[in-house]
Amino acid sequence: MSTVKPEHPALQAKVRCFGSKAALTAEATYITQEGGVPLAALNLEVAPRQGERIEWNRKIVLQLGEDDLPLLCCVCLGYLPKAEFKRPTKGITIERQPGRIYLAASQGSGTGYALPLPISQSFRLGALALAQLKKQSVCDDEQLVLAALRGAAALYKG
Repeated sequence: MSTVKPEHPALQAKVRCFGSKAALTAEATYITQEGGVPLAALNLEVAPRQGERIEWNRKIVLQLGEDDLPLLCCVCLGYLPKAEFKRPTKGITIERQPGRIYLAASQGSGTGYALPLPISQSFRLGALALAQLKKQSVCDDEQLVLAALRGAAALYKG
């Protein structure tokens, strides 16, 4: 794992995507476990949309770290058709569909938001996820990271 000094949260890279019924913010961040070095991660925040207003106070937040970030990259790069990220009370599913990636978030019973990510937004999400994954990696060679992702995708049985 590379050791990286985390940037101030306001300076972290972000990708924002807006659908007709929901919005997504993907934000570069770090996980710091007790006594450990910071690990590059990605926060996914999905919130409902009411007209022109995004209700961020009702957002569902999931942090993707060491186990989840490679799967997100695999879906964005086309190595996997779908991945699910589950926590005890919430989850996010991301799935490749013709011409887009479809993202759905749920929390508790009855709370769910979803939005399609067209090609341009899928590209930006994939690029940010891959940049964070590279920070987690022990190698700086992008080709090795891509080869490792293909190998990881072959192991996934979601």
